[in-house]
Amino acid sequence: MQLPHLASLTLIAGALMTSAAQAQVTPTHADLVYATVGPAPLELDLYLPAGAPAPRPTLVFIHGGGWSGGDKAPIPALCVAALNQGFAVASVNYRLTSQAALFAPESVTFPAQIHDVKGAVRWLRANAATFGLDPTRFASFGTSAGGHLSALLATSGGSAELEGAVGGNLGFSSRVQAALDYFGPTDLIQMNLDTLTPPGSTIDHDAPSSPESRLLGWSLPGQGMGDIRANLTNPTPPYPALVQLATWANPVSWVDAGDPPVFIGHGTSDTSVPVRQSTRLSAALFGAGVEHDFRAIPLAGHGLGGAIDVQALAFLRAKLLGPDRLSVGTPLCAGDTSLDACPCGNTSFDGAQTGCVHSLFVGANLNAVGSASVAADSVELRADSMPNGSVLFFQGPQLVTSGVALDDGLRCVGGPLTRLATKINVQGFASYPAVGEASVSVRGGAVAGQTVHYQAWYRDPAPHCTSGTANLTNALSITWTP
Repeated sequence: MQLPHLASLTLIAGALMTSAAQAQVTPTHADLVYATVGPAPLELDLYLPAGAPAPRPTLVFIHGGGWSGGDKAPIPALCVAALNQGFAVASVNYRLTSQAALFAPESVTFPAQIHDVKGAVRWLRANAATFGLDPTRFASFGTSAGGHLSALLATSGGSAELEGAVGGNLGFSSRVQAALDYFGPTDLIQMNLDTLTPPGSTIDHDAPSSPESRLLGWSLPGQGMGDIRANLTNPTPPYPALVQLATWANPVSWVDAGDPPVFIGHGTSDTSVPVRQSTRLSAALFGAGVEHDFRAIPLAGHGLGGAIDVQALAFLRAKLLGPDRLSVGTPLCAGDTSLDACPCGNTSFDGAQTGCVHSLFVGANLNAVGSASVAADSVELRADSMPNGSVLFFQGPQLVTSGVALDDGLRCVGGPLTRLATKINVQGFASYPAVGEASVSVRGGAVAGQTVHYQAWYRDPAPHCTSGTANLTNALSITWTP
């Protein structure tokens, strides 16, 4: 597993949202039955890429719809783009909370949904040879409720409590090697408490009628997620069982160092699932040392596409196909490798005193804004996991002596650095250049095979830090290749 401050470097291979990507496509194999639950079949559609040699990497798409609606067709633009780039795509249906009559006497409340998705993954692996799939290269992608299930699939690999036996094939693994999560819920109990105003929420997540309450089967008058939260320590049944269900449904509960890389996208103006839900998952992944990329998209609502799809697909290619053009960034050091509290009492963005090594992520991605017009030798420097309002400094290649103070921060990279930009952290992250800013080459004149260094560091506003003090940070080494 890579450390929290390790960045992934990815190449944008042209614009993603082409007319072909937006057009609907027809499954190569439609309505494949991967399991039967009660009297009803569970089906998936399988799309195979034209001309791509077998065995192919496979992207498992999990649709959204509040766990109560939605369907496996049509697949979204990101899946079509993945198909055009050589991925097989399997779009999965699973039990919905609105389908009690269809699947009776079997349950349609949690953990039915994750049992079904894991059953679909096992079925795909069991039939990999038939369809030319590579069983060692599976990834998942989901939006909203599907994003929740994609994240849960990624973090709960090997967890017997959520495996189930849907469809059999228990000799095959349900693990994935990478996951994409678009605006998925995580901690169902905290959904209302995580809502910021603005943007506010169009859903009362505590109500018995909420999607979360229906998912846990606590949806009658007087029940709901708010009632569960009010009875977290109540030993009287059914509250212990409900609290356990809510805990099991939370992808954060299962995070450990063995989890696969995860890409998270979430709009800061989402009024259906608060962005703090993804922040919780990102914080847990940082804490466990799981490689991931968290993109909080300013002003975006409950739905993403375009540039973020480009970045997500590049992340997926890097994890399942290998580096596109750049070598993976190497972490040179963390400002504080201990787990002690950060300097001057700073807290990491999960609110815990978890140490500086968990407080900052320096990322670099080729073609920052997802536009084909951006120069190919431009990168985006990105820092995540810091308190909102903190002042962030990006520094780039031009050298001085290692360890020499620059303003009130210390460099941990050996070599010259100059100030590139100063940013204010918003919603836990900042980027340089930001979307909408002119493309700026931070390659530093490097030629193929040359290594250059980048660093970011930040200073908290009062009351955390006083004048003349700052938090130490991480640095990144990038080797530019042809």
